[in-house]
Amino acid sequence: MTSDYAILVVDDEVPFTEIMAEILRSYGLQTRVAHSAKEALGLMSDGVPQLLILDVMMPEIDGLTLMGQVKSNTKWDGIPVVIASASVMPDQQAAAFTAGADVFLKKPFNSKELRAALRPYVAIPDTADLLAKRGS
Repeated sequence: MTSDYAILVVDDEVPFTEIMAEILRSYGLQTRVAHSAKEALGLMSDGVPQLLILDVMMPEIDGLTLMGQVKSNTKWDGIPVVIASASVMPDQQAAAFTAGADVFLKKPFNSKELRAALRPYVAIPDTADLLAKRGS
């Protein structure tokens, strides 16, 4: 599967998406954000991300429903999904994994937890490489 950008962050909380985008861009990853499932689907029709980071609780279409739509589309079904949610009820985590999530991160999480969650799916340059790139 070819990718047009690295990560799409989907969350209705604007401060969260702004912080996530800043962190991910500091890793050298091209990142887009969407504040609704509809917006995410629009962005995905224009370009396919390598990975999705989804909130579960969003208005209109929740993250698990969005993930189901992504997984049922052959153009997108191989995209890894990281669920990032403040709700950590065991049944919600189980539902996320049953629906096809690859990782479940409990909000708030730190940058080390995020990096560890992403490493199996997205190439993240080492800090030294990023610093050298910025210096050139």
